Formats: sequence, structure tokens, C-alpha cells
Amino acid sequence: MFRSNIIFCILIVTSVATHAMEHDGKKSEDFLVTQPVNLVSSNLDDLVLQGVQHIKDHGSLFQARAGSGQQAFDVSYTLTNPRNRVHNLRAPAATKYLAREFLAYFNGSLKVDEGLGEASKMWTTLANDKGEICSNYGHYVFHQRVPSTGKTQYEWVIDNLKKSRDSRKAFININQLQHKDMDSKDFPCTLGMQFFVKQNHLCCSVASRSTDIFTGLPYDMGFFSFVTELVYKDLKRQSKEQDPKLKLGYVTMKTQFTQIYDATRTKALKMLEDNTKKERPAYATDMPKIHDAQATLKDIYEKTDETPVMKWVHKHAALTKKRSAEGN
Repeated sequence: MFRSNIIFCILIVTSVATHAMEHDGKKSEDFLVTQPVNLVSSNLDDLVLQGVQHIKDHGSLFQARAGSGQQAFDVSYTLTNPRNRVHNLRAPAATKYLAREFLAYFNGSLKVDEGLGEASKMWTTLANDKGEICSNYGHYVFHQRVPSTGKTQYEWVIDNLKKSRDSRKAFININQLQHKDMDSKDFPCTLGMQFFVKQNHLCCSVASRSTDIFTGLPYDMGFFSFVTELVYKDLKRQSKEQDPKLKLGYVTMKTQFTQIYDATRTKALKMLEDNTKKERPAYATDMPKIHDAQATLKDIYEKTDETPVMKWVHKHAALTKKRSAEGN
């Protein structure tokens, strides 16, 4: 009887193992399991170029509602110096769009004509019949309030990290339940931002369902790195005695899909070619550091430009009267 039970168990294990080795009739060695890729650089321009190269070399063709293109899976983009957030390769147009998007985020309005529509008319094509969009990330960071406390999600992050540098709750939700029911073409690509202290460095990990390397990453990373520096400076301001050695860490965007759409493929590959066939000048940005978190937040909420960083934003948002089509 004991021997029969052993044989029976072996048969079950063998059957389960055989089933696990197959996937839709294919052996496991034929089933593609994507290995995570982490692209790392100290400046945004290099991250963009690395992303274009990776998608070009390893991406698969796809067809989506937004168009066709080539995409890679399970890619992270890590910016080790969040202050190197300006996309110089396509300046000044990219700089202008970044600055205009910043102002739209600071304003925080989900009405497209009061925010992102002023950065690019492309956003108006994504609005619902009420003229609203979902992807004003600044709304969720600086304006959306936690029901139980009445504080913004930004303040939630600061409070959590002030209480404990080991907090795992310092999170800002962007893609939310109501977005699943909204009649809108605009479904936020970013799921959320998590802030944490690692080896005495304030870092941020952004979860993204989908990241366009050409029209998304340069501006999303620009904003997320700005918010990370702001959180860092705010914590330094509020806890000088508690944490005098706290430093600014990295920002990582972890994305399940990262793509080049056919509509921008020629421009993306031309940018890659132009910047790999010859030596590029050293990365440089004239965007000032955030010197005072409280004053910068005052500028954000009062729509003023008293601080150096906000003067920069307002100046570059008004570089030219010519409207930016997509920041490229």
C-alpha cells in the first residue's frame, strides 16, 4: 500500500511538471520570458537614447488604439541625478513643452483648456465631452486631498517620511478607480510614485503601465524628478537636526511597455543616429536647483515666479508664441 501511494504521488508530480512545461501547446523553452532591463544614466538625454536603442534592437511590433509601433517589455529607466532632467537633444521646443507642462501640472486643473491644452493642443483631442482629461499629474500630487485628513498626497508623503525614514507608505496614487469608468481617451499611463530613503538617499520609484520613449519619458521623468527634488528639500527643511546627512537619490520609472510609435519613429531614429555617430558635447542644463521648498510650493499654489526654479519655468514656457504640437 505504501509503495502504491509513492507511485501515485510520483505520477501526480510528473503530470503537474509536464503540464507546467507546456504553454499553449509549446514547450517552456519556446515560451518567451522577458528578463527585466534597467537603463541607467546621470542625465535624461542619455536615458532617452538608450531607450530608443533598446526598443529598436529588442522591441516587438504592436498595434494599439493609439497607433502601431515597436515596443519592449519590462524596462526601467533610472536617472541617478534628478537635476539633469532637461531634454536638451530637442531643445528649445522640448524645453518649452516641459515648462508648459510644469505650469499645467502646478495649476492642477483637469479641464483641458485650463491646463494641458495650453501646453499642446494634442491634449484637447483626448478630452471627454465635458472637456476633461485624466493625465494632469500635478492634480494628484499637489491638489487631490486625502479624505480622512484633508491633506494633499504630497503632504501625505512628507508626513510619512517625517515619522519614519523607513516608511513604505510614502506613495502618491495617480491612476485611480474612477479612471476605469470615465468616458475618456486619456487613461493615465502612470500608476503612482513611491518615495523612500535608501542608504540615506531620498529616492523615487514610479510605476508606469506604458511609456512612450519619444513623447512621454522626456517629460514624465522631468516632472517626477522635480517632485523628488522638492520632497527632498522639504524633508531637509523640516528635519535638519534629525537627518542632516540626507542626500538626493535616484528616480526610476518602471514600465511594463515602452514604445516608439510609427508616427514618431523616423524622428526618434534620426535623433539616435545623429547622437551616436559623433561625439556629443557634455550634458548641460540651466534649470536651477530647488533652493527653498516652502517658497517653491508657494509659487506653485499662488502661480507666481519668485524662486529661481520657477522663474526658469515661466521664462521657458513663454520662449515663443508658436504653439508646440507635441514637444518635439
